[in-house]
Amino acid sequence: MMSRILSTHQSPHLFVTEDLNVTLKCSQIGTSHNSMYWFRKTPTEPLEQIVHFFVKTENWEKDFKQRASAVRNGASLDLTLAKVQSSDSGVYYCAKQDAHQCNPIYNLNKNTNTCSSEVT
Repeated sequence: MMSRILSTHQSPHLFVTEDLNVTLKCSQIGTSHNSMYWFRKTPTEPLEQIVHFFVKTENWEKDFKQRASAVRNGASLDLTLAKVQSSDSGVYYCAKQDAHQCNPIYNLNKNTNTCSSEVT
């Protein structure tokens, strides 16, 4: 039996001078999920979503759209932050997710199809 490697690979630690642009790179290895995300975690704030790409549709959180851009190219999603500031410091996470369409459950007495999704 052959096993597949299902993971993401992203940029290592970066130290950047303020007012420069920085690009964080992320690629899927061994898979090509429909949905990809970038998140940021700072010491004082909970994990916050930056952007979510579903195939070619992008959804930005309002606080990031002014100075950030992203490019989805197949199994990769690169995030560029323009003119970085000290307030941009944090741990950035890339994630992937398989999207599933679920049938609604109409009758609890009948067999129903359920589905779930996992972000990794």
